[in-house]
Amino acid sequence: MSHLRVAVALIAILALAVAVPAVISPSAQAQTTIRIGGLLPLTGDLQSYGVRAQAAVEVAVESVNAFLEEQNAWFRFELVVEDTQTKPDVAVSKYNSLVAQGIKFIVGPMTSAEVKKLKDLATQQNVLLISPSSTAIELAIPGDNVFRFCPADDVQSQAVASLLRDFGISGVVMINRADTWGEGLKNAIVERLDALNIEVRNVYSYNPESPDFPGIAAQANSDVEELIAKYGANKVAVIAIGFSEIVSLFSEASAYPTLSKVFWVGSDGTANLAEFLKDPIASSFAESTLFINPIFSPARTSVQEKVIEAVKAKIGEEPDAYAMAAHDAVWALALAFLQVGPTDDVDELVNKAKELIPQIVESDEFAQFAATGKFPLNDAGDRATADYDWWIIRGGEWVKVGVYKGIEDANEWIQLPEGETFPELVKETFQIQPVETPREPVETTPMETTPEQTTPSPTETTPEESPTPAATEERAAEKTTPPPTTPEPAETPEETSPAEEEGISGTIVAAVIVLIIIAVAAALLLRR
Repeated sequence: MSHLRVAVALIAILALAVAVPAVISPSAQAQTTIRIGGLLPLTGDLQSYGVRAQAAVEVAVESVNAFLEEQNAWFRFELVVEDTQTKPDVAVSKYNSLVAQGIKFIVGPMTSAEVKKLKDLATQQNVLLISPSSTAIELAIPGDNVFRFCPADDVQSQAVASLLRDFGISGVVMINRADTWGEGLKNAIVERLDALNIEVRNVYSYNPESPDFPGIAAQANSDVEELIAKYGANKVAVIAIGFSEIVSLFSEASAYPTLSKVFWVGSDGTANLAEFLKDPIASSFAESTLFINPIFSPARTSVQEKVIEAVKAKIGEEPDAYAMAAHDAVWALALAFLQVGPTDDVDELVNKAKELIPQIVESDEFAQFAATGKFPLNDAGDRATADYDWWIIRGGEWVKVGVYKGIEDANEWIQLPEGETFPELVKETFQIQPVETPREPVETTPMETTPEQTTPSPTETTPEESPTPAATEERAAEKTTPPPTTPEPAETPEETSPAEEEGISGTIVAAVIVLIIIAVAAALLLRR
């Protein structure tokens, strides 16, 4: 009888052994929750960009977690977002708050002034920052803990210089934010214009916290009058480098008829800002001066279309290029963690992710999920090169009018709905005749792209610590398809994830245990 009891007990154990794999199998195994942070300007000078970036990051976290569920992966993401208010000092405070919660991976901040404040802290504390929009040239530092998924302003400065060159401009006045980004972009543009023998009559750098726009408008008006006397109105332009505060500058500039007679050029800091459309005076001035703004330009891909629709479903507007770069930062982290595999050592995860990300963002696997496609990073961890879209305000809304091709150093213009191109508008408004100039390709690292792709560029922040990114909402043609909530991940080539490998191993062990139990139970019953 004792043998029978033992056999029954073994059979009970066998039933349990069969049930156990169902409990600890990949589909139900315990996952690690990895909290990632977002440092985004949900208020302040770059509020428009911050709100779009937050929506894009949320879409990415949702799609990543759905993908990880399908893959039975070892982790899931949880997102914690803090508002930097587009202020470097606030960014430091919010960064400290995230780090105090054990967060070591942060998407953001968006402005170069904020990145400048945080980069040393992040390196010392081994926290990884991925900025979607910081472009200041001085922050291109190899070996730090900052990746920038946008090109630095050496590319944007070339775009601006090429525009003025192509339209035969001989003299300019410059107005810029006196912060990390604004000063860096201004200096880069001045250097480019010097090489083209374009006169920079004066540069007015302002404190973003207390700009004297009435005084600057009056002085710029005098400078423009002098340049017009020297070259003619069709050879003069004004360059304004800033964020949403340029709306106030335009209100002051509109009082001077001379300033309305010349061509105005902006930057990625003002491209597609909703604030211009909400202010009738600024909108009218921007439209009458053909105020044209460049912004980093990722080419359309099928993934990007899905991300655009998902963000639009969340907030009612399309993501700009920087928001899409923020989306891609989440996917870069996810794919890096999958390669690293399960670990409780967060510092090891940071170090390995830092090593893997440059390879990941150039991979075909990344291209399956990235809204901006795959791309190379340079030695400083910044997007190596990019094209830029040109945007103007037309009929009370932002309209894309062309593209600057970084590799070719050439502008391509598109036909507007009215049938005109931007050069035709410029000729009609300012009697400026585009100039055909021989040019050599710019020496930049060619960008590897997916079948449909390009790259963007960004902006910065407050005086000495001011906000930074620029943005752009590519107005997609009206779509009637229902917006997907998240992009559908493509199937990964026959690779087994760490979680799947663990599940297979567990199943084999369980099978061996079952066979042993069956053999022992059978022996006992036969013996009886």
